[in-house]
Amino acid sequence: MAQAEYVQQTLAGLDTTPGGGIDPALPLYATTFVVVDLETTGGAPDGGGITEIGAVKVRGGEELGVLATLVNPGQPIPPFITVLTGITEAMVVPAPPIEQVLPSFLEFIADAVLVAHNAPYDVGFLKAACARHGYRWPNPRVLDTAALARRVLTR
Repeated sequence: MAQAEYVQQTLAGLDTTPGGGIDPALPLYATTFVVVDLETTGGAPDGGGITEIGAVKVRGGEELGVLATLVNPGQPIPPFITVLTGITEAMVVPAPPIEQVLPSFLEFIADAVLVAHNAPYDVGFLKAACARHGYRWPNPRVLDTAALARRVLTR
């Protein structure tokens, strides 16, 4: 059986949503990705708080930077969230509030494609935090690894 030749994909092959000013014809090895994961107090983005942001910026298989910080959500962390994430109120008390973290985070993701598992959840919290604190959400192109996994597994 002949093996298919590998063809370098472009961003357009993964995601068809507009956004971020990223050229969808750019080869994946030349695309800058920021893989992001949040921990939160749970609930809905308009009422919950972010307790941790972790992000890694990569291009062409090379790590370009890391942004990782606990965040003081300004509200109690429900006990079941502490069990789930391991993040306690004592850990976030000395942490900066989200309005101090957002400028660095927004600069970190500039001109990159965001990658997140269940991206609508994390992006929803980030958008809500931006709106609440007067920051413009840059509307980056977003790849949801949960949606990509569903596409692969349901073929």
